[in-house]
Amino acid sequence: MTAFQNERPDADEQLSNTVCIASSSSSSSPAHQMDLYDQLCTSPKHFADCCVGISQPLLATLASRLPPSPALILSIGSGSGLLEAMLLKMHSGKPLDLFGVEVSSCVNKHLPPDRVVKVPSTSSLHPDAMLASSLMFVYPRMPALVSAYLDASTGGALEQIVWLGHRSDWPDFESVMRSRSSSVDIVEGSGLCDSELLVVATM
Repeated sequence: MTAFQNERPDADEQLSNTVCIASSSSSSSPAHQMDLYDQLCTSPKHFADCCVGISQPLLATLASRLPPSPALILSIGSGSGLLEAMLLKMHSGKPLDLFGVEVSSCVNKHLPPDRVVKVPSTSSLHPDAMLASSLMFVYPRMPALVSAYLDASTGGALEQIVWLGHRSDWPDFESVMRSRSSSVDIVEGSGLCDSELLVVATM
């Protein structure tokens, strides 16, 4: 049994020793998330606790690209969890098994506590990476971490990598993703900031 199965109240007892559930007091209310969502339009909007500019078309594009439940999606380095929470709450017509992965020192503000798992450090891998059908990296800092996750997922369920970040950062990650995938789709527009890029790699 893994941390992601059935989402029972005792799920924290089934995590490995290197992973812990975020405090329930850290996540925002659904009403607050709706208030933030109401601020969105067709043009990207930046929030103080999220690196990427979020727009309604971007959420729709991501939701259409990500695999539906029961396929497991891990967002590596989910930060405050704002983007992930909006994907879960605002696109409930296509249920997503999406979980954020973060270090303990990073406060989850928006994701439900049972949707966040912790790793010891920024270079640590989540032990259930092999079970993920999709890995999502939003403004990742280390190409080596992406490479390590891809190596750890060899022979597992991984079918897709989603990369979302600044255009100037993409060359640092491009060779890592192209060398381990059968195709790389660079998505432009779709509610993105001009300075940002969405890349979907198929294994």
